[in-house]
Amino acid sequence: MSAVPALLAAVVLLVGCGSARYEYVTNKDAGTFLKIPSAWQQHPMLGPAFVGIDARNVSPEAARLLASREWVVGIDAAAKFDEKNLLLPDAPEPKGFVQVRQLLPEEAATLSTNDLRNLLVSIDDAEQEQAEQVRQDPEGARLSPHFLLLTDESVHKEGGVHGVHLVYQLRVDTGLVTIDQTSLFDQDQTMLYQLVFACSSWCYDQHGAQIHQVQTSFTIKPIT
Repeated sequence: MSAVPALLAAVVLLVGCGSARYEYVTNKDAGTFLKIPSAWQQHPMLGPAFVGIDARNVSPEAARLLASREWVVGIDAAAKFDEKNLLLPDAPEPKGFVQVRQLLPEEAATLSTNDLRNLLVSIDDAEQEQAEQVRQDPEGARLSPHFLLLTDESVHKEGGVHGVHLVYQLRVDTGLVTIDQTSLFDQDQTMLYQLVFACSSWCYDQHGAQIHQVQTSFTIKPIT
């Protein structure tokens, strides 16, 4: 009789060992998906809607049009999803979002691949400011930089999807934060795809490998 409970326990153990360590965040209509650790949270969101254009110059009609063209899912490694602080840069756990948006005609006509580098933070300006600080204080600015670009690489995916992957550190009032950002266009440069994470630099040291796996899983197969 004792063999039955033992057999059941073995079955439960095998099922547990085979359970998924990841879950998918998917937009089938846009041919976009990625994998996040199963302990992380995901939640559909409204915004950020304005990228590459000045929100102050957008009419209510255009704002509604943007919302209809956009898909955003927030991602939070915390035990409970925190929408209000989702983009808190010095968070103790990885937080971020994945975004797919059809560009407005004026955006598609003016945005370039280089503009993708500056969508969240003006990387070009930050590099210039850091260079000026080094000029004024060579030792101090290098020992305690306000901006440090760790990764700046071109990305080329299936179907002509292209863009940039950036990892950079910023100094804020509460200390160093690290942002891991992938920003992409489709081949015709009519769609924007983004996957962004941010947290304290200490957090990134602890979770950078997980974030890298999520970024690597970011798959785009545009629907034609």
